[in-house]
Amino acid sequence: MRIIYKSLVALGLATFITACDFTDLDPTDKVGEKDLFSSTTALEKGVTGAYSQMSLRTTIQVSAVLSDDVYKGGQNGGAGDDSYQWTYSVGTGDHNNLWTKYYRVINMVNRILDGADDVPANTEEEKKSKNNSIGTAMFMRAYTNFDLLRYFSDFEKRENYGVPYVLKPVTLETLGRNTVGESFDLMLKDLEECMPLLSQDTPADPVYVSKTAVKALLARIYLYQREYDKAYEYANAVLKEKPLAGRDHYAAIWADETNDDIIFKLKKSPGEEFIGTMFFSADNSSAFEPSTELIESYEEGDVRLTTFIGDGVDREGVEVKRVNKYKGTPENVGLADQKLLRSSEMMLIMIEAKIQTNDLDAANDLFNQLRAARIEGWTTQQYTSKDKMIEELLLERRRELCYEGHRFFDMRRYSMPIYKPVIKKTLDADNYRRIMPIPLAEMQGNPVIAQQQNPGY
Repeated sequence: MRIIYKSLVALGLATFITACDFTDLDPTDKVGEKDLFSSTTALEKGVTGAYSQMSLRTTIQVSAVLSDDVYKGGQNGGAGDDSYQWTYSVGTGDHNNLWTKYYRVINMVNRILDGADDVPANTEEEKKSKNNSIGTAMFMRAYTNFDLLRYFSDFEKRENYGVPYVLKPVTLETLGRNTVGESFDLMLKDLEECMPLLSQDTPADPVYVSKTAVKALLARIYLYQREYDKAYEYANAVLKEKPLAGRDHYAAIWADETNDDIIFKLKKSPGEEFIGTMFFSADNSSAFEPSTELIESYEEGDVRLTTFIGDGVDREGVEVKRVNKYKGTPENVGLADQKLLRSSEMMLIMIEAKIQTNDLDAANDLFNQLRAARIEGWTTQQYTSKDKMIEELLLERRRELCYEGHRFFDMRRYSMPIYKPVIKKTLDADNYRRIMPIPLAEMQGNPVIAQQQNPGY
């Protein structure tokens, strides 16, 4: 951890919390370390500053390029090539930025949590605000640690190395890696403790963390732990509070015209992070394009095909397919809110849980509900084989959750080889590069983690 936080310590809290107003999320203020704990309002601004540093683009920039859902575009210029070719090392590759950025967020929320108890709160409204800030910070810590665990650990076995689950601000400490089991347990503890502190029960405004968002993240975590009954229980509870969006409103979700289906999102305004420009830019430069295999996986009448994939020309005038999931507007190409948790994922978690617990009738019913909500004229189908249903599940997760940071990990969870026909390369299911290496800078600055590198690197 020493390398991760060295620059943060030097800069101080006043620099890293360039806070946004907690209600409109437009940058308005800076909160210094001295002032952060002076009032509940300052605490809210500090939490929003940490929120503004969270990034789905960072997750997608690595996971989509590692998987089989993109081809390199004509104006790629070598962007993400280590990930695309699976040639990354401890010193090269986009995972290095991912490690640093995620631990920066964790250090921010830990500094907030370390001093939040001392914030004066005299009125009931101030107490409610203080609790909500603490709960939100704990949720962000759990969410970010889960993404780190997915990338840098073999999460299938509890005794394996996990990630350093840091609970306090770090300055010069050199912390080692918790086990996978310890990492999962600490996430669950954060989420269980933060739920009663949150002000928002259901995601009336998904910019804010709600108790429903906590349940959604718990469903995702329990799915990865293969605790299918718990995953189903939480996902089912979420869908009762935030129902699945239908076809009629689906395109509006991705144009940021409705919050249907969205449980928690990162609001992004002009001048902030543009998620869609990792695929194509305002000058039509094409960096990454949707793979033919993904495009051909959609059935006729599927609203997701026309919503996620579009036609265009690149900077050289060549006709190309475009990833339109985060296309933004002509004035702000690629600017879109980043949807971290959605009701559609919860439905897919419920389907998977029912398949894995051999309740195929219930899984079929859920499959047909989801597909009828996405595919015009869908005819009910029944699958009788568990293997066939897993195949259909992975297909449906690919269609629904493409470019949201799931495909690469789904292929890991089900030991699927990844084949890229354009470069004629396969990443086998047992290849050590399925797990990212701990970055070189961390290894050099932390003698404890230097002895805990992932196998193969």
